[in-house]
Amino acid sequence: MAHDQNFRDESGVKMGWLAVITFIAVPVLPAVLAWYKFFAA
Repeated sequence: MAHDQNFRDESGVKMGWLAVITFIAVPVLPAVLAWYKFFAA
């Protein structure tokens, strides 16, 4: 089995950013929906 010394797994970085966005977006979602209903009426 070959081992590439220059191999970098970027999936951890992508999952980290996805977690940060999720932790910010989920609590804000009800407020965004409330503002949308307020301005759509």
